[in-house]
Amino acid sequence: MKKILFPHIEKWFLLFIPLVVAGFYPSYWSKLTVNKTTVQHIHAFFMYLWVIMSIVQPWLIMKKKTSIHKIVGKVSYVLIPLIVVSGYILIQARYERILLRIQNEVATGKLNITTEEVLNRVASSQRLGIIFLLMLIVFYILAIVNRKRFLHHATYMIGAIFTSIDPALDRMIGHWAKANKIEPNFFIEYGSQLFALILLLALAVYQRSKKQSLQPVMIVIGIYVISFLIIDFAGKTAAWRWFAESFLFR
Repeated sequence: MKKILFPHIEKWFLLFIPLVVAGFYPSYWSKLTVNKTTVQHIHAFFMYLWVIMSIVQPWLIMKKKTSIHKIVGKVSYVLIPLIVVSGYILIQARYERILLRIQNEVATGKLNITTEEVLNRVASSQRLGIIFLLMLIVFYILAIVNRKRFLHHATYMIGAIFTSIDPALDRMIGHWAKANKIEPNFFIEYGSQLFALILLLALAVYQRSKKQSLQPVMIVIGIYVISFLIIDFAGKTAAWRWFAESFLFR
């Protein structure tokens, strides 16, 4: 495993827990009893199980407990679909909630925009959730299809795990900037994306130094780059609105 993933990665993964808690604290943990739906609690529970699994699996490999690693891996066959379904329901609910809020602001005169602009704005607000949900699905399928090829399996799993880290870090940076009244800048807007890409590029360099194939890590980097470009530049286009509405059956 040391020839494929960073040394002591099972220990570094422990940082996922405080990162995810800090990232979602203002919007979830600090408001557990305020306007939270059952689906939100269920999705959060599944996501934290996924984070724990992400920490446990590399540790099991390092300890050469392969049989237990395989058993835990099979749990993901149920866990990931539950994460995807609950996440999809949350995105749909968020779409409806934001649509209603903007429509009310238009009706009361707080906003002066057309119906088309309302729908464009609502669709754009869902781009992060939709893209990262699709990325999780793609990376997980790639990991499972390649479960007997350790380099590919481990690298695609890293890609899947990062779909939880990036949104959490993005929220944490945003909350920090808001709390300190810092105006939006390049770091605040793209800090989490740069962090993910730097880690993936570092992984590519490390695997190259160990004479491993770069195919899987370059696929992961390529998917992340394309996804970030969609989020940052295509998320406000008519094409994105069409895709988002089709994806959510609107």
